[in-house]
Amino acid sequence: MGFSIGPRSRATHWKQTVLYLEDVLTICEGETIIGSMTVAQNKKNPRDVDIMVKYSLSGRRCVVSRVQFYKMR
Repeated sequence: MGFSIGPRSRATHWKQTVLYLEDVLTICEGETIIGSMTVAQNKKNPRDVDIMVKYSLSGRRCVVSRVQFYKMR
């Protein structure tokens, strides 16, 4: 069993979303962005999803470390 979310595929109940970062990241060749994402069902409303994104970059032109929270309804 499988499914596709391509533009020419039959619709499914799966959705796509974009999570914007608060920072503009400037990364140079050879540098690495380190991060993780946690997705969990909201405790108060099981139809909502809580998302936590952690990321850090310690580069020549950009140094940042942040945790951001999102709620998908």
